[in-house]
Amino acid sequence: MLLLIICIGTLGYIMIEGMTVLDSLYMVTITIFTVGFREVKPLSPFGQFFTILIICGGVGTAIYAFTKIGEIVYEGGINKFWRSRRMENRLKKIKDHYIICGCGRMGQIVCERLEEEKIPYVIIDSNEETIEALKETCDCIAVIGDASNEEVLLEAGIKRAKAVAALLPSDADNLYLVLTVRLLNPSIFILSKALEEEGEKKILQIGANKVVSPYKLSGHKLAQGLIRPTLVDFIDLIIRRQELSLSMEEFVVKKNSKIADQTLIGCDVRKKTNVIVVAFKKPGENIVFNPAPDIRIDTGDTLLVLGDERGISEFENLYIRETK
Repeated sequence: MLLLIICIGTLGYIMIEGMTVLDSLYMVTITIFTVGFREVKPLSPFGQFFTILIICGGVGTAIYAFTKIGEIVYEGGINKFWRSRRMENRLKKIKDHYIICGCGRMGQIVCERLEEEKIPYVIIDSNEETIEALKETCDCIAVIGDASNEEVLLEAGIKRAKAVAALLPSDADNLYLVLTVRLLNPSIFILSKALEEEGEKKILQIGANKVVSPYKLSGHKLAQGLIRPTLVDFIDLIIRRQELSLSMEEFVVKKNSKIADQTLIGCDVRKKTNVIVVAFKKPGENIVFNPAPDIRIDTGDTLLVLGDERGISEFENLYIRETK
């Protein structure tokens, strides 16, 4: 539109005022951009009326054109550049975070839960549109690329991360991802999705700490929902933490934790913090529910405690945090 008005204006001044092409172009330019420089020569009444038409049509068109050009430059270049730099800086600083590999429906639910818990996480997905859609609902850190690629994992901070969730579409993809992650960070906790029983076994053998089968898990929950619906509702409340004041937390006993090398009755956990140790697990052993009061808690044991937020916070500060 802007170029069309310039062409029409130049041709009009040539025909009406008998100006040269350069003079006509000059007149159109100073008129559209309201520069206010002198006219080439005094205009005839018809030439003045034509100039008014150029001002009315050209100024608005010029403003609109340069506004749209500015938006394109900002959105496509400058804004994208600054967002990229901001993302790089956040990736360099983040640590003890969770890496979510695969942003399908399951991955999005995991991200929403981590967002609610205010836990730092990084998403890896090869679909840029999916990442952009997720960014509209949460301020997430994302890396676009193949999650099983070593460079992509390193960019996501795999060596500083706390855990990885392998949620790619197929068991073969998750198998290769788990192997790559284990080679890059031998000590990291890896949770993987598995669709088939055979894939579940292989992923565990290759180095995953835990494998979840969505179909099996959903089937068990559906069965429990039929048999014990109230119990399922209670477990959902505990997991979501939205409608209930109680919550459940998992703690690993550290070397210099106050509870290490002690018994539950000796620490008097219930009286001092008003939380219940509902289960505990020693490395490589099965979970023990409702542990006896005289059971010995050692370094590396995992405790599952139930209580309100204040009690759980007091329990962590008093018994779990390492003392000097």
